[in-house]
Amino acid sequence: MVKYDETKKFLDRLHDGKLNRRSFMKGMGAAGLASVSASLMYSQTAHAYEGAARIFLWGGYDDPGLFGPYIEKHGDPEYATFGDAEEGLKKLKAGFEQDVAWPCQGEIKRWVRGGVLQPLDISRMAHWDDMFPEIRDLPSGIVDGEHYFAPCDWGDTSLTYNTDKIGWMSPDQGNESLSLMEDPRMKGKLGILNSAADSLYVMMHYLGTDITKSETLTKEAIDQGINKYRELRDNGQILTFFDDTASIAEALGNEEVWAAMTWNETSWETGMPFMKPKERTMNWVCGLALCANTPNVDKAYDLINAATSPETSAYLLSEWGYGHSNKKGFSALTTAELDERGLASNPVEHLANGVFSVMPSDEVADYMEAQWAEMVAGG
Repeated sequence: MVKYDETKKFLDRLHDGKLNRRSFMKGMGAAGLASVSASLMYSQTAHAYEGAARIFLWGGYDDPGLFGPYIEKHGDPEYATFGDAEEGLKKLKAGFEQDVAWPCQGEIKRWVRGGVLQPLDISRMAHWDDMFPEIRDLPSGIVDGEHYFAPCDWGDTSLTYNTDKIGWMSPDQGNESLSLMEDPRMKGKLGILNSAADSLYVMMHYLGTDITKSETLTKEAIDQGINKYRELRDNGQILTFFDDTASIAEALGNEEVWAAMTWNETSWETGMPFMKPKERTMNWVCGLALCANTPNVDKAYDLINAATSPETSAYLLSEWGYGHSNKKGFSALTTAELDERGLASNPVEHLANGVFSVMPSDEVADYMEAQWAEMVAGG
């Protein structure tokens, strides 16, 4: 049964516009509404966009601003959403038919092994040469020498923190470190994003695991990261695990927590610094992939080209606060505006200060998700 207070809180934030895009489906799940909304969405759109390209993407990414050139040519695409990457993969493997999907770079090889993607025809990629090579040519998006991934949005996972409360650490002092999570002065003032693919990876990185290589992401490395979070949870260091970043921003704003594991958008929303720790941040890139056996290839490529266009780059940077793969959009914002969003005027330098994660084997990935869920639930 859906709890009334959880549902009301979620709907109030939705009404007030306080839910950002990647938080939407997580909030739906917390309120017990995700499966209901998904079934309604599928039934309502089954015949609404006949002939349109179908795109399967993160909840909240069904934003027309991301697909402007496609919409000008064809009208709206057909949107379907997933709450996390595992949900998306399972639905596609079960036969949910789509033309384009929007996973993140760490999941590409797992999705290819699952048989749900096909390689991209680079000759049909209108903006391929305008992309930052450091993002476009990530090894995690290439399988057997073929690109399966057209990157679009990118950012970081790190700590957003309140320097008014944490006077002993700041960007100006040059002493930022993920060790803040263990500082006893932070007891009861630390919030963690409820996402194994983000928060657990940052912890493993902090503890010395090379998260850029799947062979080092063992069950032992997972256990080490999980147990550190258990320790911080049990000694009262962690206040709570947040299901959406809107709640994190609210908790930072009212000083319920002084620091939280977030994406860079939370820094922009709160005006608080986004940590660039000596250990380096964790970078992420998400983007579009061509679903296996799509009959709608021409419109699928139109959709991919729209999402990777200079217009979408400028829109994403301006309105979402995320980086974009297309270089040309960056000229639309000033250096100050990019700094506000936790981005750099030179994205290559920005990304060089972080590390890109990869997914472990399917067996270890299943283990990781199960162990994370158990720990967050109190086990």
